[in-house]
Amino acid sequence: MGLASKIAAAVVKRLPAHGTDRAEEFVLPLRPFERLQLPRESAFTIVCDDGETRDLDVVEVLDRHGVKGVFAVSPDLIGRPGFLSYDEVRQIRAAGHEIAFHGTTHDPFTGFADAARLGAAIGEGMASMAAGGLGTPGTLIYPFGRHNRWVRAAVAPTFAAAFTTWFGVNQGEVNRYGIRRIPFGAYTGRLPATEEWYRELIDRCAAGACWPTLMLHPAAAGHEAAHNALLGRLIEHAEQRGIAVRTVAAHMRAAAPAAADVAASGLPGTQA
Repeated sequence: MGLASKIAAAVVKRLPAHGTDRAEEFVLPLRPFERLQLPRESAFTIVCDDGETRDLDVVEVLDRHGVKGVFAVSPDLIGRPGFLSYDEVRQIRAAGHEIAFHGTTHDPFTGFADAARLGAAIGEGMASMAAGGLGTPGTLIYPFGRHNRWVRAAVAPTFAAAFTTWFGVNQGEVNRYGIRRIPFGAYTGRLPATEEWYRELIDRCAAGACWPTLMLHPAAAGHEAAHNALLGRLIEHAEQRGIAVRTVAAHMRAAAPAAADVAASGLPGTQA
């Protein structure tokens, strides 16, 4: 075990579970397959988690402004009470929005016994989505945001990028399989979460090489109709500042090709 790994092991033993995952990524360096240099042109991305029917309210906002968003679904939840049906998800996809993978059962990936079992679960869910006419997603949204080093290595062969729930405004070189998001509406905790605060975050990204990504849970307590109206104003503000509103797949196409990082790491990968 190298010095960095020993230091990480000593730190993580003293932290709660989520803190362990964060400390591990902070202490240990990015591996080649994890490195992603953001393109010079900034982008603003909107991601809805869970695939509940209230996502349709956000679809309406995006369509009204002529932009596209990302909707993360778990195949085992599609069609259950309160969740989007396969037909509704297909319609969202047909309108040009991106459909992302949110785990087959919405169980945290860190709870799987090993990479083989996680990989089998992912394969089962991806097959269900393909059979349901949803294509093969290249974007992963971790259930509950949970990931660590072995999880990131396990998902890299299947996905071009993966997003956590951890707060952050992505800038410069980032972890391709640990991309941060900004909570909006629900789960904002102690963050200011005011319109001025969101506008300031967007303004900071006008200089370039920045990727502010909103995390929405439209069906959760805390997300209200007023947030949908605010989302529309933030879309307009981003566009006024010259920041394109893009899906993950669209922005990844503008980034450095995934193949270069994958080749350096020896991991097979796919690009959105």
